[in-house]
Amino acid sequence: MSHSLLTTPRGVAAVSQADAMRLARAPRGTEARTGEAGGVPTLLVASGRGGSGSTLVSAMLAMAAAGEGVRVLLIDADDFVGPLALMLGVSPQAAWSDLRGGRTTPEDVATPVSATLTLVAGGAPRLGGDMAAGTATALTAAERRACMRRLSVLADTADLVVVDCGARIDPVSAAVTPHAHERLVAVSAGSDPVGLAATYALCKAVHTRHGALPVDVLVNRHDGRDAARCFDAIDAGARQFLGLSLRLAGAIPADPTLDAALRRGMPFPDAAAGSPAAIAAHDVVMRLLAVRPHSRSGA
Repeated sequence: MSHSLLTTPRGVAAVSQADAMRLARAPRGTEARTGEAGGVPTLLVASGRGGSGSTLVSAMLAMAAAGEGVRVLLIDADDFVGPLALMLGVSPQAAWSDLRGGRTTPEDVATPVSATLTLVAGGAPRLGGDMAAGTATALTAAERRACMRRLSVLADTADLVVVDCGARIDPVSAAVTPHAHERLVAVSAGSDPVGLAATYALCKAVHTRHGALPVDVLVNRHDGRDAARCFDAIDAGARQFLGLSLRLAGAIPADPTLDAALRRGMPFPDAAAGSPAAIAAHDVVMRLLAVRPHSRSGA
């Protein structure tokens, strides 16, 4: 049975799973990992407003790729709450914010979820006395960037990095490297004017700060023609006012069964397994892995 996301997804090239896997597993030292095209494939998943599902989407993309044997590093860029650890049912000893000031090492903040999936937890610092007690000052933008740069040691051992940036621009800016295999995945979950405007605003903010960063739109909780219409509205605005050409990564349909399972307290990996949303996420991440990088000269 075909699990295509859209009947004729505008801007989405049809690729086979084998093609995507070959690109994800290209040996280091080849053209896919060096020079202008260098860098581990990195998806910066963000949304224009809270509640759009960037955390759920990040987890599903990461689990789908890991299930295919791709070594995935999943980073929860939220330095306030950090919901991914709870969602995936793991208990990290430290968060990436513990890297501030050299209090711990990147290896200490890596939490195995499975043989091919590693989580770097978000949330407040968990080590270091008063820091863990919540009396520390919030991280500055420079400190966020420094912590994210330190995680590059872990990224170098992965085939794919997925960063859940949530609904704020600061985590996106902190996580941008930049390199040729890095992309923004803008999650849009509303066909209403406010939802579409929020996604456009995210694309505008990222384009203003990081003009060389390619932008993909992933339509969440919609599929088929509804998803295509959402993308077309956002893309039209980006082309007209920003001179920016967006790409449709695909769509993840509304999944009431998954929502009901999560409300009953079922662990997310179990609830998502085999669900329509998980199948769609698998198709999305395989397509994204197969995208050839744009030149980042001048970035």
